[in-house]
Amino acid sequence: MPTKKMILTQNLVFNLPTCLVMTVTAAIASGAGFNPGTIIQYFIGLVAIDILGFVIPVQKIAMGIGARFFPGKNPMAMPQFLLPAAVLTVIFTVPMTLIMTFVGLKMGGVPLNIYWFAFLGTLPWMLLAAYVSVLIFLPLSMKVSGLDKMGPPPQK
Repeated sequence: MPTKKMILTQNLVFNLPTCLVMTVTAAIASGAGFNPGTIIQYFIGLVAIDILGFVIPVQKIAMGIGARFFPGKNPMAMPQFLLPAAVLTVIFTVPMTLIMTFVGLKMGGVPLNIYWFAFLGTLPWMLLAAYVSVLIFLPLSMKVSGLDKMGPPPQK
């Protein structure tokens, strides 16, 4: 059973760089570039991704999907980890992009009637950036926190 310290460490090691990658990608994909609002968006995104990280059982999802589709193999090893990473990317990226698009439009003084166009325009870039970020930072965060030594959840 993971401890609170393990979960907190895993969330911080994963969330800090992932949010940075997503904020930079959003700034580039939106065409807004880097401005003082980018820093504010980073911290708003960090709070949102931290909340998602505590609500969504990342370790169970990653290990569970890997164990289910690749029985007898380490779900955190490549290529088995590609599928759980894709699922986690969608789970985290869609709400993050919804929030960051809204904040970016409000801070830029842009009318919200273009919200869905802005969201759909940045979503593919955010999915790509988040997928690469998950592939890099989730295994690293699980190793740093010790969650990788816990093994896959039991099969039902």
